[in-house]
Amino acid sequence: MSWILTPAEYAATVERAASINARATKRGFTGRIEVTGTTREVSETDQAGLNRTYLVVDTEITGEAPCYNGWTFLAAVDTVETADGADFVIRSAPGVEESGVDRSALEAGRCQHCKSIRSNRKYTYLVRNVETGKTVQVGSSCIKDFTGWAGKPVFISVDNLTEDLGGFIGGFASPPEDTPETVVALAWAISRIYGWVPASAAWEGRQSTRSLVEKYLYGRDKSAAEVRHDVAAEIPAATDMAKTIIPAILENLDGHGDYVTNLKICLRAPFVEARHMGIVASAVAAYEKMIGERVRKEAQGKTRAESRYSGTVGGKLTVTGTVATLVPVETDYGTSMLVVVESGATVAKMFTTAAWAWEVKQGEEVTLTAKVKDHEEYNGVKQTVLTRPKMVE
Repeated sequence: MSWILTPAEYAATVERAASINARATKRGFTGRIEVTGTTREVSETDQAGLNRTYLVVDTEITGEAPCYNGWTFLAAVDTVETADGADFVIRSAPGVEESGVDRSALEAGRCQHCKSIRSNRKYTYLVRNVETGKTVQVGSSCIKDFTGWAGKPVFISVDNLTEDLGGFIGGFASPPEDTPETVVALAWAISRIYGWVPASAAWEGRQSTRSLVEKYLYGRDKSAAEVRHDVAAEIPAATDMAKTIIPAILENLDGHGDYVTNLKICLRAPFVEARHMGIVASAVAAYEKMIGERVRKEAQGKTRAESRYSGTVGGKLTVTGTVATLVPVETDYGTSMLVVVESGATVAKMFTTAAWAWEVKQGEEVTLTAKVKDHEEYNGVKQTVLTRPKMVE
């Protein structure tokens, strides 16, 4: 039996097979189930141009048919009445190919042990003598006496095995493991469209960035298709950003707490386990915070001491400076970008849905013209609040 499983499914299958073997041995089942696998990478590009590389395990499940007192169990034979007469459903033992069973030698209701044919006998077994190779059809009620076994022999067919291993074999019941680059790229693209939403906001009925990443990668419903459609235009830029974000965090993110340590470990791993999806997706927020803090620290001392309000409330103002903060924020009216521009002693803050705010990068120099909405102080810094900002080319 061959399947393609995810790493999580493969590990679960190995564990389950070991449990089946232990249980069957305890009951006198002498056969064994063997699970072997070869891990390989699968690379593909989706319709939006997202490059994905993930792991699968080519899995083989083989077995040794059960044997009692020199008789090996080949298959359970179920007699089924059809319009054309009696026919047989063959349920082979692990390690026995169904094609190896000679159906022409079978006879409905026959037991070669008690040498009788009964019309009401629906279930029989095929067993083969280990020494002579002789194959015998034995009724289910006679199999205990035939083998001389103290208890009723345990028989596990391939069908029983597949069901007992969890029912997921043959398709991904758990998600495949994508690379950190894929997860970070998607988290960045999704945050551009929907804003950054932490898992803690789930109680508000909002979908977290992590859940939207998982929906894009593994969802099969209409809402998943909508997410893919919404972020498609951001994928090329997101792929480039992931190549910037990951090295920057690994080299420059400071901190000795569990979060920073765990994040760096996950970003260094070749693939992302499902349980680590959230922490890898959070690399986007960590990067934007790190870059914002770096820009702020470089000018913080001077800005605090020299910051001043610019322009007149209600009047227009043109500002040329460095983008210090760039964070998508979800509001009742949709997603806006929080932009803070530092220009000498002037600190201009604004919320905007303008397209340019999604195109600029932190640390980039920009020139904006806008209306002064308010003057306010934040952490000792005088900020000029702008509204309806426009980029000056």
